[in-house]
Amino acid sequence: MISIVARGFVRGAVTLAVAATAIIGVSSTAQAAGPGGKLSLSALSFAQSTVNSTAGAVADDLTWTVKDSSQDAVQVSGHVTIRMYDNAAGAFVGHDYVIPFSYGNTCCSSEIGRYVDGTPQESTYTYTFVVPQWASSSSVTWKVTKVTLEDNLGNTATVGAAKLETFGSTIATTAAVDGAAPTISGLSLYQNVSPLRPYVYVNGTSANVTYTFYIQDWQTGFWKGSLKLAGPSGQSVTTHFQYTKPESSTGVTCGGGFMGGTVYDLYCGVTVTLPAGSAAGNWRVAQIVVFDNAGRQATFKNPAAQSVTATSNAAITASNLTLSPNPVNNWRGDVTGALTFSVAGATKGVSAVYVNFSDNSCTAWGATTANADGTVSVPVRIFSSSQGCAVTGIAVVDGAANVSLYGVQYNAPDPGLAFTRVPNTTPPVATSASLSTTSIPLSELSQTSVQLVVNAEILTAPITGFGYYVYNAAGDIVSQSFGGTGQAADGTVTMYLYLPWWGGMGPGEYRVGFYLSDAGYLASYYDVLGDPRSQPLPGGPLTFTIVDDSTTAA
Repeated sequence: MISIVARGFVRGAVTLAVAATAIIGVSSTAQAAGPGGKLSLSALSFAQSTVNSTAGAVADDLTWTVKDSSQDAVQVSGHVTIRMYDNAAGAFVGHDYVIPFSYGNTCCSSEIGRYVDGTPQESTYTYTFVVPQWASSSSVTWKVTKVTLEDNLGNTATVGAAKLETFGSTIATTAAVDGAAPTISGLSLYQNVSPLRPYVYVNGTSANVTYTFYIQDWQTGFWKGSLKLAGPSGQSVTTHFQYTKPESSTGVTCGGGFMGGTVYDLYCGVTVTLPAGSAAGNWRVAQIVVFDNAGRQATFKNPAAQSVTATSNAAITASNLTLSPNPVNNWRGDVTGALTFSVAGATKGVSAVYVNFSDNSCTAWGATTANADGTVSVPVRIFSSSQGCAVTGIAVVDGAANVSLYGVQYNAPDPGLAFTRVPNTTPPVATSASLSTTSIPLSELSQTSVQLVVNAEILTAPITGFGYYVYNAAGDIVSQSFGGTGQAADGTVTMYLYLPWWGGMGPGEYRVGFYLSDAGYLASYYDVLGDPRSQPLPGGPLTFTIVDDSTTAA
């Protein structure tokens, strides 16, 4: 069979040529059983041994029977593999179809073998194989090339070509010939950061470069391919990739887990690994080769795509990297800080500095400046929402396009820089409080709004939350409310009391307790009855009286 690469992102190696694809014969492995030799394939056949698919795809049912001599087995499962054999070429071509099956499973996908009947000791399955319209030549044979079996006791068996040839395991097919090679589009450099940073660090470590693109082939669909990067000094790296179909999914993938579309229109992601010590400088996509399932080859030389720059930090270096101010007091507003460092070896000066952080609460903010002492500073905005942020990547680029990289984003030396926040250690402190009124006529209760104003110290973190409780003379809560608030520039916090006039409040004296919480999740409680965290309000308790102003006619 035509050799294919392993599934997943396949890593390349520095080379000056693309490895040749070898064509070898079909394995003739006989039925090989695992522990105890319990499992066997007793029957297998296609409903039609000959089909003509020139006018369109043809459905052909494959049925097989599995025996398990272990009477304790309660579950049997396995896979059936089908592949196209080109009679003229004398070789297998295209990807294989792997069909999972298991005892008792009749649901629901058309891409699995369905249980028909029987017991775990002898069970029958069926699968509707759709013979494609298009093929590599007009005369091909679809063959079951392998069946694997296992049960819940750990018994296994593999049925190879020699045994399968004794069954009706083939479909002789007259097919329409695929005459069109695959095409590609949308070639792009892929990174999991935004904006794009087309730089990689290769000093003592390898570096991964990923490209994504679409592959279209509307007849037999995509099979396999290779992507070649070319770098300085004649170095190149070639990585092979192929169509894969995860067993647990109805989708298909190409490269290392990129999923989308179908085998006829597929989103592909290929990662090329530049080995440690690769030449510093520009690396570009030199060639992409793709094959369809008819073996038709398309080669795309020097396709347009973003190149990457590899560096070992030899030409230009940054040192003495610092963040200032640090820690930052951004509790009450955004703060502008700076990343400052020294540069050595820059050709034509520093042309750009790119800084990335662990989250969006910090970002580079404004133009890079050259300081009088020879250092370079990058303004950084630390938003008030930030509880701290780490520098994950720094790229320093000079006027000759040499680059120096730092941080985990590039798998480069990590300067260990992070903005931290000034700690908030003191909860809100109320110095006094007052009510807008202390006497309310009962007849005016429904029209009265009582304002509670708390004078609080301006501390590290602003006050952002409040809650109040209104108690009657018996100490029962008759009204309460909680919510967000803000602290004015003079430190005051204002709340409005809700007084339920239609019931629950009559003439008498009422007392008010409250709490304040800040942006750092610290809280203070004042005159909250029954709460051990509560403290007396400076200046004495807050009270108001509802006066019975009703009169009785004589």
